[in-house]
This record gives sequence, C-alpha cells and structure tokens, in this order.
Amino acid sequence: MLVAEHAAANNKIFTMNLSAPFICEFFKDVQENALPYMDYVFGNETEARTFAKVHGWETENVEEIALKISQWPKASGAHKRITVITQGADPVVVAEDGKVKLFPVILLPKEKLVDTNGAGDAFVGGFLSQLVQEKPIEDCVKAGCYAANVIIQRSGCTYPEKPDFS
Repeated sequence: MLVAEHAAANNKIFTMNLSAPFICEFFKDVQENALPYMDYVFGNETEARTFAKVHGWETENVEEIALKISQWPKASGAHKRITVITQGADPVVVAEDGKVKLFPVILLPKEKLVDTNGAGDAFVGGFLSQLVQEKPIEDCVKAGCYAANVIIQRSGCTYPEKPDFS
C-alpha cells in the first residue's frame, strides 16, 4: 500500500496483477484495498472469473468482468484504469473508457507449444516494455503477445539470446 499511495500522490502509474485465483479468494480484502490505486490491472481468464465470483458478480463473461474491474472506483483521478485479461489462445481483452477491445494473439501450432509456465508474466513484461515508452495500447498488447509466444515455445522461463520483436 505504501507504493500504491506513493504512486497516486506523485502522479505515477501503478500496475498490478490479479496474480492467481487463490489470491482473489484468500486475499480479497487486501486486493480490494489496493485496487483503487491500480491504473493497469492484469490477469488471465481464470483469475478474472475467480475475482468476479468472489465479488458476487453473476457472470463468467471475461469481457464483462474486465469492464467492471476497469470501472472500479479510483483513489486518484490522475490516470484512468485499464484492465488487460489474457485468455491463452483466445484474444486479449482490454477494457478502458467504458469499452472493451479484443486483440488477437499470435497463433502457434500445438506441436510448437512446449511450456506455458511464465507466459502471463512474459506478457506483462512485454506490455510494460512498450508502456514505459508511451506507446499506444495496441503496441503494448502486441509486445505482450510476442513475449508470451516466445516463452511458451521454450522449456522454463527462458528467452533466445536475441529476441526479434520490432
């Protein structure tokens, strides 16, 4: 909370991940206290559905859930909230300004899929690599998809010596 409050007080962007379904279930109050400070909320479809269930939202529709999270009250008006939900091979859901956009992922033949561990973290890393350069959301998602695609083609959380994202 110290970092969240500092970010709000100093007009800094604060990002956070829903992390895991059990975090949504067992740390609901902590998550609720931090959510008003989050400018970007990341998660996958399972985390989003668990978040919705814990909050009594009667939907499993990821687009609706992303929109509701994006509209959660904010502690500071300096930045709007953008919710980004990945769904494996299905499109990435981005909710902002009362609207939902879907972005396709890079499709991968099943025989090239090696290990999905770290795919979500890689997505967020790729996304943030463009966000810090003030690139548009489309570029952020594209970089996130690229990073996740590279990770799932390798064993463990490793990258090739020279990634080729441009």
